[in-house]
Amino acid sequence: MRSMKNYIREPLRRGLLLALAAACLFCGGCGNGDGEEAEATPLLPTPSPTPAPQRGGEIRLPMPLNADITDPLQVNTEEMLSFFSLLYESLITIGPDGRLVAELAESWSGDESARVWTVTLRSGVKWHSGADLSAYDVTATFTRLKDLGASSYYAYEADKIESMRALDPLTLEITMKEGGYASLYALTFPIMEGGQPAATPVGTGPFMLESWSGEQARLVANEAWWKQRPYLDAITFVERDSNDTALASYRAGQLDMVPSSNTSVGSYRDDNTIVLDIMTQTAELLLINNTNANLRDINVRKALACALDRGQIISNIYMNRAQPCDVPIPPDSWVYDSASKVYDYNQARALELFAAAGWEQDPETGELEKDGRALSIRLLVNDSSDTTRREAAGLVADQLTDLGITVEVITAAHTLGETDSDYMQALQTGAYDLCLLGINLGRDCDLTSVMEPGGAAHYGNYSSPELTSLAQDVVSAKNETGYRQAAIAFQKAFVENLPFIVLYFRLNSVVYSSEIQGVTQVREPDIMYGVDQWYILSQD
Repeated sequence: MRSMKNYIREPLRRGLLLALAAACLFCGGCGNGDGEEAEATPLLPTPSPTPAPQRGGEIRLPMPLNADITDPLQVNTEEMLSFFSLLYESLITIGPDGRLVAELAESWSGDESARVWTVTLRSGVKWHSGADLSAYDVTATFTRLKDLGASSYYAYEADKIESMRALDPLTLEITMKEGGYASLYALTFPIMEGGQPAATPVGTGPFMLESWSGEQARLVANEAWWKQRPYLDAITFVERDSNDTALASYRAGQLDMVPSSNTSVGSYRDDNTIVLDIMTQTAELLLINNTNANLRDINVRKALACALDRGQIISNIYMNRAQPCDVPIPPDSWVYDSASKVYDYNQARALELFAAAGWEQDPETGELEKDGRALSIRLLVNDSSDTTRREAAGLVADQLTDLGITVEVITAAHTLGETDSDYMQALQTGAYDLCLLGINLGRDCDLTSVMEPGGAAHYGNYSSPELTSLAQDVVSAKNETGYRQAAIAFQKAFVENLPFIVLYFRLNSVVYSSEIQGVTQVREPDIMYGVDQWYILSQD
């Protein structure tokens, strides 16, 4: 391959030090020596009473504004998605834990197949223009969404819907291409009046656009919003060309809130600044090339999972801006099964599993050997401008080297959207053994493209009829209860079969003034979720 760098890490010629952990049990009820119980000292200060929310005030946020984009179906950044979410609403939205939440839809019910859904709209919902929301606005928006095709941010959602028709002004019949509760996640695209974008955006959301230039947009509270008027009077978005610039503006008092993926944002936390962590939908994982006969052994895959000190990587590389996980479902999801966290760092256990697969450490060199052959692994990583993943790959290599594995780190160039880069060629041709990469997962927990042979994200050549079937069970479950049960069953089978090794989910943050209260339900990718509950603690 062209322009590829190779780094070789040889096994360290030293034995492993095994740490023994001792558990200590503590009991209460100790006296103060005078036969009287000592008064307990609280571990945390007694919280002050939360002040009642108050109306008024304005907050300032950064945004790379694009005055040419007035169509919420064609947003091209998560920042613009959050901006438009203040103006436009969906039939159904996604709550902080990934659960479906009614928005413009008051209720929905499915037929026996969970393929045909009857959706009832809220009555009395007004457009910013003063007109009434109707089912015909929804069907017209869907028609436009279909016409946009792949150019729409919501093309994935549109592809799951077969047809949509209005039964009356407040009732819709929606037919999905495949039956299942998960198909309702497709109804999260924004609805436009008459289905068409306007020169001045007109939605049903909690805020209305007052002004918009190339450098600034000001939104004011929607007094006629169907839920209740937001506490804030206005939100102003100010153009900033980078995250670093936005954080500098916050320091200078020019902004009140900044969403950030910067790993150093923890340093901003003090009495005047709150740093709220947000779970992303990106799972960082080690993809396993199952054409490698050594890695097809389940004991080897489990040994590798136990050999990785995720805490060290998260602390040293990501400055604690990540959360360990063993399954491709984020830990903040309502369907996440905490019992699936089974691969804690344990070198002794890793060596036991390697031994079960026939690999033993050479007493002199420390190398893992089997039938006179040393275990060697090619670790592929994208050589991108984001150095954190490359640094993480180096630490992964060091940790595996400590166990006696020879690791070759291969960095290959790749740009998002490229299909013929060195990196993609390596993935597609199997020129690797492990690959450190990130997969952005949807809130619908549809993992069929990852698990099914021939799926769009099915790298690694792993095939398991059991896991494929369980992944399909998740998306075809008929109701909410069945959906969660299927997701839990998939997670249990995943950690047992381990087709690839999930390491952690990265965290982003929202940095904001402690004067802003009520910010409790922020989620990715829409950081403005729950904005109607935000308020300013003190006002001049």
